[in-house]
Amino acid sequence: MVMVGIYGFLLEPIQFRVNHVQIPYPQMRDILKNKTVVQISDLHLTGNRSLEDKILSVLDSLKPDFIFLTGDYVQWDGDYEVALDLLSRMKARVGVWAVMGDYDYSNSRKSCLFCHEKDSGEFTKRHRVHFLKEKYEQIKLEEGVFWIGGADFTENHDAFRAETRKLSKERRLPVMILSHNPLLFDKLDSDQNVFILAGDTHGGQIPLPSWLWRIMGYEKNALYNYGVFQRGEKKMFVSRGIGTSHLPFRLSCAPEIVVFHFN
Repeated sequence: MVMVGIYGFLLEPIQFRVNHVQIPYPQMRDILKNKTVVQISDLHLTGNRSLEDKILSVLDSLKPDFIFLTGDYVQWDGDYEVALDLLSRMKARVGVWAVMGDYDYSNSRKSCLFCHEKDSGEFTKRHRVHFLKEKYEQIKLEEGVFWIGGADFTENHDAFRAETRKLSKERRLPVMILSHNPLLFDKLDSDQNVFILAGDTHGGQIPLPSWLWRIMGYEKNALYNYGVFQRGEKKMFVSRGIGTSHLPFRLSCAPEIVVFHFN
């Protein structure tokens, strides 16, 4: 038990890996077949500079075209400067897009710094990350066009869902959605040809059966703890993320940076 504790508290939480994931999405395959698409989720940064440098070193080796961030950059009411500094150092050939998670809103005044200059309505100059709050942006590449949207943690998504249906059903364009909470998957109809990137669950941090997650009130873990999910035409990947919450412990649930391949 002592060795398990040492491993779970001191070793596995910092041994993140690059996980290559296949997603069945032919329309996106044709557009992104020569692109490196990376997801990072649930950093929960503590100011551990060596971990941050390791993340940036891995990104530098991957040379991503896209980085998609799915929320929770800080600890609860934590150090926002640490998160803003890391965001300022993230680079991708095409760009970096992001949404915020519940921990990012734990200090409502500081959460504004992700998008705006302090005490100002001006967009921040600290980083070049596109934060998406219930909106879509169109990505135009030589290989084709797709939409990237962000479902904000604080909203009920009614207008966003209507726009998603318009893009996926009427215009028939490939659609990617960033959502911190994987339960957005249940809010979209199964005939919408979309791909959701989510986090929030941490993969549970330890392996538990779904019924136990449900008893503890973690419906998101009971339904969508980790991995690829598909229902009809809609698809989702839920990342284990990098950081931890509640307890800095992981067991058989290593942190990860995800690289997507579409087929």
